[in-house]
Amino acid sequence: MFFRSSREKQTTVLCPECAKALLIKRTCHEAYMYCGHCEKSFELKDFIPQMDAAMEEFLENLYSNRI
Repeated sequence: MFFRSSREKQTTVLCPECAKALLIKRTCHEAYMYCGHCEKSFELKDFIPQMDAAMEEFLENLYSNRI
């Protein structure tokens, strides 16, 4: 079975720099949080305690070596 997950998803988690909602994004090698407003990237591990439903759903569809 071939499965393709989306490359990004809007979350309700707020950017620590500008307080706008972050995107959770992935590349072939990693997943990370990204702010489209201030254009900064953040490590995913820093936002696990604030995880919302969108983040959880996005992470359920990733291979574990990308986290």
